[in-house]
Amino acid sequence: MTLLRVAFQTLGCKLNQLETESVADKFLDAGAEIVPFHVPADLYVVNTCTVTSKAEQKARHDIRAALARVPHAVVVATGCYAQMEPAALTALGERVIVISGDLKASLLSLARWLSDNWQGHGELFHAVLEWQAELRGDTSSLDRFAFHPERFAMHSRPALKVQDGCNNRCSFCRVCLARGPSVSLPAREALARVRRLEEAGKAEVVLTGVNLAQYRSDGFDFSGLLSFLVEETSSIKFRISSYEPERVDDALLAAFANPRVRPHMHLSVQAGCTDTLRRMARPYGAEEVRRAVQALRAVRDDPFLAADIIAGFPGETETEFESTFSLLSELDFAWIHAFPFSPRPGTRAAAMRPHVPERVAGARVERLLALAGRGKAAYIGRWLGREVEMVVEHETADAPRIIGTTENYLKAEIIGNGNGDIPPGGAVRIVIQEESRSRHAEITAYRAATA
Repeated sequence: MTLLRVAFQTLGCKLNQLETESVADKFLDAGAEIVPFHVPADLYVVNTCTVTSKAEQKARHDIRAALARVPHAVVVATGCYAQMEPAALTALGERVIVISGDLKASLLSLARWLSDNWQGHGELFHAVLEWQAELRGDTSSLDRFAFHPERFAMHSRPALKVQDGCNNRCSFCRVCLARGPSVSLPAREALARVRRLEEAGKAEVVLTGVNLAQYRSDGFDFSGLLSFLVEETSSIKFRISSYEPERVDDALLAAFANPRVRPHMHLSVQAGCTDTLRRMARPYGAEEVRRAVQALRAVRDDPFLAADIIAGFPGETETEFESTFSLLSELDFAWIHAFPFSPRPGTRAAAMRPHVPERVAGARVERLLALAGRGKAAYIGRWLGREVEMVVEHETADAPRIIGTTENYLKAEIIGNGNGDIPPGGAVRIVIQEESRSRHAEITAYRAATA
């Protein structure tokens, strides 16, 4: 293929990130050059999210920016927003091609098709349209679990998609509408993919899905799958991307207690008030959240526990919000991802009343983020001077710094210590020494020394 410059932008969940990695891997195989999204490229791929209106706004902004940067470029938009509102994306420009989320796996064939059929002759836009026309003829072979790259161009810690879709119908969410019902990767195929990562020297794999608690395959639920993967491998560590509070049961706790499972759990909490949770159609109450957090801490030494929280859900009174705030303060999460309620078209919550004013929701988010900051600082303080394992992500070129993520999900950097023999994805033992605002990371990093 004539050298093709391709840029990717991923919005939303870790599942989207993995799927983007897989498409990028195919373009690398075909001889394309992967470039940052903010530089000129021939082809831009935007993997969209529909969780919030802000995510959709960001997708539209990024598509417009790409077209403004390179007017002759082709922009391919895919993902959940593309699934739910393709016309809104098509309207952004004549050179925008929308691939609905249910056809996202077809993008795995685009690079090879261009290499075999286009080869730099003629207009790229027309070539992609021709590929899309052929795609419409047969989509029966598309596999939602075809996303498993051999290399990870954008993340050194590989992810494995073991589940997709969701059977819940939470009143605020339309991801279940965009991705459909829950489906699961067969357990033995999951094992085969993990073994390949282990053989490649990867220190950990992130198990990801829309709702891991709904994993069901070969007689396993997610807890059973996790235990099976640990038992049938020898060294690779496992990180759980996110989990549902009501599914933190004895089986999950037994699997989480294994030293080869990372001491890190992101709980999809959404609210800490039972009345609010009922309107959200969440299948648990505040007491189940409390029990889940207490149980996770009982089986691991101070794990990094985080939570998603929606502020300003329709009908959320001051009393309800204070109940949420009180529970979160009590549970002392290491981080809280807080965001204001965003009405999603097609969901029950979009028609719920009364609305919480934006300024009120915004003020509640600010309080939650301040609480999150205090929780993060307290958590870090408890880990200063302690030894942990860090997965190497990259070494900077302009200074002897190694950037990575610790087993308990802290961004860390080793300063003034070459260690170039540890490849990205490998692991090293470190001692966390002090907090430092890093020039090389978007979030606070922590100075560390090799143990």
